[in-house]
Amino acid sequence: QSNRRAVAYLMQSGEKSLKRYAVEESHRYYKEAFDLLSNQPEKTKEEEGLLIDLLIRWSMVYYYRGDFKGQGDLLWSHKEIAESLDDKAKLGMFYAWIGFSLFNRQRYKDSYQYLHKALAVGEETGNQQTMGYACAWLSWTCADLGRLDEAISLAERAQEIARLFPSDHYLYFKSLGGIGFACAYKGDGKRAIEA
Repeated sequence: QSNRRAVAYLMQSGEKSLKRYAVEESHRYYKEAFDLLSNQPEKTKEEEGLLIDLLIRWSMVYYYRGDFKGQGDLLWSHKEIAESLDDKAKLGMFYAWIGFSLFNRQRYKDSYQYLHKALAVGEETGNQQTMGYACAWLSWTCADLGRLDEAISLAERAQEIARLFPSDHYLYFKSLGGIGFACAYKGDGKRAIEA
């Protein structure tokens, strides 16, 4: 019980640090929380859920650090736990982060597969955030796969969803960037520059 409280406190501290873009400080808080949870020999389902939640939140720190291999390895090693939980909302975002980490390692076909899994889970559960992130990241993956119309359509869908989360600037700008990226590939310089 006290361990879970410590983990929750460390995760809150990591989140606050990240909001100030104190990325390394945030990373240290999440790492400490992860170590506390990981070193427990027998984890309850609740603790496993907390661990997956931690990995989802920590993933943004890995993104800002540019450590996509570390991020991918960490997520991949906990995939079975994420899939064993009865929590589709967590599973959807977990798949989305795996898909995005694969994109950043130029494994576009695998990225496409995982981001579509995330989108399907988001649609099944009605989780707008999961759908938004999956669509935003899919737009970048699709652009690199030459699926330009699909990329633009997904990015536009993510832009619509971003309106539901006005304080989530990342979702807005990442999907807007997806439009610009795909339009540049398509030769639509005017729209790319507007984006």
